[in-house]
Amino acid sequence: MQQEKDEKEREEDLNLNQSKVQKLIDKNGIKFVKIGANKINLTFEVNNDKIVLPLIINFDLIKLANTLNPNIFETTEIINISDIEITMTSLLKDIFSDLGLPQYYLALKITKEIVDSKTILFNCRSFNNKLQSYPDDVERLPVEIMNIKFNIINNHKFTMDFDIILTDRHNIPQFSEKIIGNIIYNMFNRLKQFIENVTF
Repeated sequence: MQQEKDEKEREEDLNLNQSKVQKLIDKNGIKFVKIGANKINLTFEVNNDKIVLPLIINFDLIKLANTLNPNIFETTEIINISDIEITMTSLLKDIFSDLGLPQYYLALKITKEIVDSKTILFNCRSFNNKLQSYPDDVERLPVEIMNIKFNIINNHKFTMDFDIILTDRHNIPQFSEKIIGNIIYNMFNRLKQFIENVTF
């Protein structure tokens, strides 16, 4: 009886979570959804027969994402703590003012975890690190956690599963979610296209 009850509760939780999923973007192999009030998930697949893809899953991808998106990131400072940990502090361009939102900065403590031969995680935790060079009215992006999971299919293919957990009291209005979703989509689409077209 207890087992049946537990299975029923799990099924109800699954149905509840599915009912809260809102698809924002699904194009060019990139899916971007909102789950509940403060979770965003982005997934896509990367293929390149010319290079060994698992070898490039390191912190250079973080730097590359910044370099490929000068329209989003105004400045970025990356400090290497160890082989498995960095901090990144980025001042974003003032791209949200038309939505009535402030200019933001993003500060993350990022650790790399090799779970097994097929799974690599980047665990990102937000922290307060407003640099003196930033404008006085800049605010920290209302993000608690970012988790990036790389699932290695083979030497020439991996999938990326990216979770963003917003703060409980984030001030991002619902009407702007699709616009912000497009900004994030374009950022990762550039990264995906670069990796899929690069040759060494």
